[in-house]
Amino acid sequence: MKYIKKSVLILIIMTFITGILYPFTVTIFAQIFVPKQANGSIIELDGKSIGSEYVGQNFVSPDYFWSRPSMTLDYPYNGQKSSGSNNSPTGEDFRKVIDKRVKLYKKYSNSTNDKIPVDLVTASGSGLDPHISLRGAMYQVDRVSKYSKISKDKLIELIDNNTEKKIIGIFGEDKVNVLKLNLDLEKLK
Repeated sequence: MKYIKKSVLILIIMTFITGILYPFTVTIFAQIFVPKQANGSIIELDGKSIGSEYVGQNFVSPDYFWSRPSMTLDYPYNGQKSSGSNNSPTGEDFRKVIDKRVKLYKKYSNSTNDKIPVDLVTASGSGLDPHISLRGAMYQVDRVSKYSKISKDKLIELIDNNTEKKIIGIFGEDKVNVLKLNLDLEKLK
């Protein structure tokens, strides 16, 4: 009986610490020091939530920049079912998906010699990546300019303004948040 009482007491104490005290402390800390990130980094337009900085969106119109492909279940960029396709890079299913994406880009491209950046035809591991490479954004300038009737110079300026540089200039790669870029593009329209 002595051991049962100790076990129950430890269970109650640990439940309080790990189930109440710790989550409460972390939540308060996050709300004070990083409230934007703690609340999902929601982007609002005219008082309406339109997306998060950290979750991609499915842009399909040729007059917008396209995001990295998403292979989440049910629909693209489904945050509740974040996952990759789990297709083998050497498998036939993977090849078919890539070929389909390449054909879509080539359909809108003026040049057949330009190599399509890999991030424009392959999904990220989570399927939610909101960024594309700087090269991926620049690759799309011709198409977006043609369909949006906005000059290439203006689009390149938008890309420059929305490029997130390497951390400390050495870690990671330059990248562009597609939602933010398209919001700025929308302002020009």
